[in-house]
Amino acid sequence: WRVKNLEQEDRGYTIWVSEVMLQQTRVQVVIDYYKKWMDRWPTIQSLSEATLEEVNEMWAGLGYYRRAKFLHEGAKAVVKQYSSKIPQTVDLLKKLPGIGAYTAGAIASIAYGVTTPVVDGNVMRVLARLR
Repeated sequence: WRVKNLEQEDRGYTIWVSEVMLQQTRVQVVIDYYKKWMDRWPTIQSLSEATLEEVNEMWAGLGYYRRAKFLHEGAKAVVKQYSSKIPQTVDLLKKLPGIGAYTAGAIASIAYGVTTPVVDGNVMRVLARLR
């Protein structure tokens, strides 16, 4: 359901949106929201030009509105600081609002083929129990 044949910079945006939507939300729920989102804001530039009210309206039903706010703030930061090109390294991605180690690793590895460990909270809990 995530488009695979996009230019790398566009792929970074689509992966970012889907990864943020998938936090605390089931895939079956996310798919329709993701499609509507990408129809409305197909590029990082278009999202950066939206108002927070528009973003929250589109996000309604996914919960945890802070994720939408950070995605919107991140889009504005990418446009301003990186000329609308999403950073391709984990370190630079983590500097964007709302992007932590897991999301940065997911974007870098899925969108850009960067070899990086992607360990979420569930994996960390399992590993902690093995000690």
